[in-house]
Amino acid sequence: MPTLHARNQAEDLEMNVEPLPASAVEILTHALRRRILSGDFRPGEFLRDVKMCEEHSTSRHTFRTAAQVLVTQGLLRQIPNRGFVVPEFGPDDIVDITRVRGAIEGEAIRLIVLTGVIPPLALEAVEVMRTSTLPSDRSLLVAADRDFHRAIVAASGSPRLKRTYSDLEGEIELLLAQRQDFYATAEEMAEEHERLINSLRSRHYDTAREAFQEHWEDLQIKLLDQR
Repeated sequence: MPTLHARNQAEDLEMNVEPLPASAVEILTHALRRRILSGDFRPGEFLRDVKMCEEHSTSRHTFRTAAQVLVTQGLLRQIPNRGFVVPEFGPDDIVDITRVRGAIEGEAIRLIVLTGVIPPLALEAVEVMRTSTLPSDRSLLVAADRDFHRAIVAASGSPRLKRTYSDLEGEIELLLAQRQDFYATAEEMAEEHERLINSLRSRHYDTAREAFQEHWEDLQIKLLDQR
């Protein structure tokens, strides 16, 4: 017999009940996230309560709740008695972030090679890279890079691997957004990620692992050189 929750869901669908509107916290979280990733705030800059509340016409409670969400996503850090600040990544952070991403993706690669299934969302991300132009589409390219690697991890079929990567994803995206010159052209970026796709198509783990390893190491060098 269906549970009460299941029956209520079915009734809602039959009645075409519209989804609840986004809350004030969700709206502000999205707005602040967009501003952080677009470079409105410098690395190391504090988001002052009064200023943010004035600019977004919101309450201090709503701002602090939204900021806490962004802390969990790695896009802000909370300093006791000082407030919320945009992370500033040093060399040790860059090495650690790229190393952990490599470890997670390395396991995802192994599982993808076993199935031979190339994630469609990764192919779509490469197409976005191919049709974009620099420098006008830098934020779009950062998002495409995020979507590519998110699709690779998701294609592993491991919920725990996906959850672990999700905890790191915000920091990766912010790091790339703050150092956007890691590729000279959009075409270069597309070709690099097409090479990764082709390595997966080989169905040979060593081939794919080597291609991704070179990708991680090259990105790490480029990010460190920009400091």
